[in-house]
Amino acid sequence: MADTAIETDAPASLDEDYPGIGSASYCLALLFVAYIFSFIDRQILALLVGPIRADFGITDFQYSLLQGAAFALLYTFAGLPIGRLADRHSRKLIVFAAVSFWSLATVACGLTKNFTQLFAARMAVGAGEAGLAPPAYSLILDSFRPHQVGYAMSIYKLAVKVGGGLALIIGGVLYDYYAGFESLSLPLFGELKPWQATLITVGAPGLLIGLLMLTVKEPSRKDMAEHESGEVQQIPIRDVTRFIWARKRLYLSLFFGSSMMAMAGYGAAAWYPEFFTRAYGFSKTEAGTWFGSIILVGGGLGVFFGAWLANLLAARGHTDSYVRAMVITALAAVIPATAAPLAGSATATLLLLGPATLLSGSYLGVMAVSFVVISPNQLRGQLTAVYIFVTNILGMAVGTSVLAAFTDFLYQDDALLHYSIATAVAIFYPSAALLFWYCLPAYRKAAAETGNWKLGQPG
Repeated sequence: MADTAIETDAPASLDEDYPGIGSASYCLALLFVAYIFSFIDRQILALLVGPIRADFGITDFQYSLLQGAAFALLYTFAGLPIGRLADRHSRKLIVFAAVSFWSLATVACGLTKNFTQLFAARMAVGAGEAGLAPPAYSLILDSFRPHQVGYAMSIYKLAVKVGGGLALIIGGVLYDYYAGFESLSLPLFGELKPWQATLITVGAPGLLIGLLMLTVKEPSRKDMAEHESGEVQQIPIRDVTRFIWARKRLYLSLFFGSSMMAMAGYGAAAWYPEFFTRAYGFSKTEAGTWFGSIILVGGGLGVFFGAWLANLLAARGHTDSYVRAMVITALAAVIPATAAPLAGSATATLLLLGPATLLSGSYLGVMAVSFVVISPNQLRGQLTAVYIFVTNILGMAVGTSVLAAFTDFLYQDDALLHYSIATAVAIFYPSAALLFWYCLPAYRKAAAETGNWKLGQPG
């Protein structure tokens, strides 16, 4: 089939087509809070390793399946059709349905009685959370003007660190609070363990956020691709596939580079609370408060540092500034991230985790913007879904289990968890930097063709 030329359908007065800053900020605020809750609900298990392992009689590797694979299985696969829906139908309705579903699924996690039930409930959480990112990315890109979108996306991605930090801080406090009761019970469900009550408590509030999404006014779609005939239409699946594959060096190196960052990040975040308990004798509250605060502050600053660095590089004339910023920060993260678990004392570990968390989290916002701004509107939800698919299959499903496999099968000692963390970050961060570096020429070419895309054009 011959290549089909498509170009941006840009209105004459594009600035007037954006919603007011108040409306855009309201939409962003709700998406931000929803994303926070999604990370609280997915990361809360990192603080509950001990009690759930004890109740179900499972190993670190089996527990890692609950943290990673169980969540990621449906999260990654459900995202693909949801991405297609987000490019064609009401995005706020998709977010409403997604938030409501995963919140109920998190509550269901707290009602499970065995490993199999919890595995199934975690799969349901993953399926629900798959419905957030594709419509959220699209809503943000269509709500904020080009010079604002980088910071807007960074604010949204800040929720990764805020939610991950709050999951540990709030989770630790809730667990220790419920552990202080002689008994806990719910009508119809009977007696609950402290970890079950914790999961129910963090899951229920998400239902309100889902309802509030219905009050958002949808922005019009921008950067629509049109065929030579001038007709703006949805791009068939076969042409979506050709578009991505023709630019495989661009998209695959970006997505796999992000996956390497996620494998290190998710793996470390999943096991650091347990490491603090095993190595330094921290309570759940102490482990959650200290590590969660570092994620919240260091990781939050990192997201904005990445956006600032990308803007600085862009001001110096680098059209590949988003990717270039990720190369720099991925390399810079290697030394503090590897040294932190090997430091030998709680104080030294915590001090090293500050810069490690800042640098390793700085890719989140710029990565989210990098591939959508160089892609037609009709592909953004689907590309986001592909990004989530690749990143989470490797980052969440494999990352948490690889680290646990190092402990169980390589070092064969629960007390050597710190070696597993150090090994993972020493492998994955340099790998990410190499993939991002490989992407640079392809990204510059894609930036040059933005607004004048050709389906099937060689990448």
